[in-house]
Amino acid sequence: MKIKKYEVYDMKEAMAVIKKELGPDAVILSTRKIVKNGSFGLFSRPMIEVTAAVDYSAKRETKKTASETIKPVEKTIEDNADISKLTEVINSLGLNKFEMLLNDMNEIKKQISEMKTAISENMAIDLPKSLKEIYNIMIKNEVDDVLAYKFLKKIEGRIDENSTSLQIKNIAMQLFADIIPVEKDYFTMLKKKVLALVGPTGVGKTTTIAKIAANLALKLQKTVALISIDTFRIGAVEQLKNYAEIIDVPLRIASSPTELNEIILGFEDYEYIILDTMGRSQYDTAQIDELKNFISINPLISVALVLSMSSNHSELGDTFNRYSKLNPDYLIFTKLDETKYFGSIASLPILKKVPILLMTNGQNVPEDMEIPDGKKIAKTIFSEIPTLWRN
Repeated sequence: MKIKKYEVYDMKEAMAVIKKELGPDAVILSTRKIVKNGSFGLFSRPMIEVTAAVDYSAKRETKKTASETIKPVEKTIEDNADISKLTEVINSLGLNKFEMLLNDMNEIKKQISEMKTAISENMAIDLPKSLKEIYNIMIKNEVDDVLAYKFLKKIEGRIDENSTSLQIKNIAMQLFADIIPVEKDYFTMLKKKVLALVGPTGVGKTTTIAKIAANLALKLQKTVALISIDTFRIGAVEQLKNYAEIIDVPLRIASSPTELNEIILGFEDYEYIILDTMGRSQYDTAQIDELKNFISINPLISVALVLSMSSNHSELGDTFNRYSKLNPDYLIFTKLDETKYFGSIASLPILKKVPILLMTNGQNVPEDMEIPDGKKIAKTIFSEIPTLWRN
C-alpha cells in the first residue's frame, strides 16, 4: 500500500493529481484546510491537505495468474498486513473516533426526540380523551406544549361530556381564538407614530415596509414617509429607494441616532412614518445594543419585531428573547407561505403578551399582506392535516 499527502487548492485539482500519480484505484483517506506559513490566511487562497492511498496488492489480486493461485497462504498474509496498515492509518487520523462521535450524536438525538415525545404525552395524561385528541393536533401544528396543556385544562370544565368530538373541537377552537392577541386596526394605531421594523437578517423587513407603505399610500390615500438606517447591507437602501419611487413617497437616510431624530421631526406633517433598520443576528448583542440607541432616540417610535415562519418554534422564541431589550410593541410574522405549521403564530404572542400587527405570505407588493384574524389562526392550527396558509 502507498500513502501520500497532497497540498492543493480544491478537490478537483486533488483528484487530477491523485489519479495521475496513484492511479484510478486510489482512495481519499482524509482532507483538512491548511494555512501556509507566513500568510496567516490573510488575503491568501485557502489550501487543502488531502491524504490518499492505493493498495497495489489488491489491484494485482484482480489479475491473478495461475502461479499466484497456488500460494493462498502467502497472499492472505500480505492482505492481512495491508489491512493492518490501513487500520493503523485510519486510527492515526482519528477517522474511527469521528465515526463513533457521529454514531453517539445520532443516538443522543434519538433519545432526546423520544424524551420530548414521552414528556409531551405524559403532560396530557390527565386530560379527557376528547381534549387529549385536540392536544395532539395542537402539538403536531407546533403549539407550545405547556401552553396547549394549560389552555385545555382551563376549558375542561366548559366542555359538555355529551358533546360530539366535532362540537368539542369547535368550542376549543373558538376559545383559543379569543386568547390570541391581534391588532385589527393597524392604520389607526400607527397614525402619527414611527413604526420601526426590527429583526434578524433575511426575515423580510424591507419588503414588508413596502407592503405597508403601498397599502397606506395607494389604497387608503394616507401620507407616508420612509426612513432607513440600514447603511451596512449592500443594496438595502437601493431596494427601499426603488419601492419609495414606485409608491411615490419620500425616503430619507439616517446614519446616527441624532440624525434620525432630526428627520423624524422634519416629517411631522406626515400621518405615517416607517423606519427600516439593519438586520442583526439575534446572537449579536453588541449590534442589537447599537440598534437600541436609534430606537430610544424618540418616544414616537414603536417597535415591531419581524419573525420569519420558516424558523421553528424554539428559534422564534430565542429570537424574541434576545430582541426583548428593544421592548417590541408588536409582532409581524412573514413567510407564511414557507410552512405548514402555524402554532408559533399563536404561542409566541400569547406567551409574550405582544399582539400580532400584520402577517405576510409571499413576495408580491402590496398584495401578500393581511391583518391578523384570531379565528383564522385558530382554525389553521386546529386542522388535523397541516396545510398551506390561504388568503
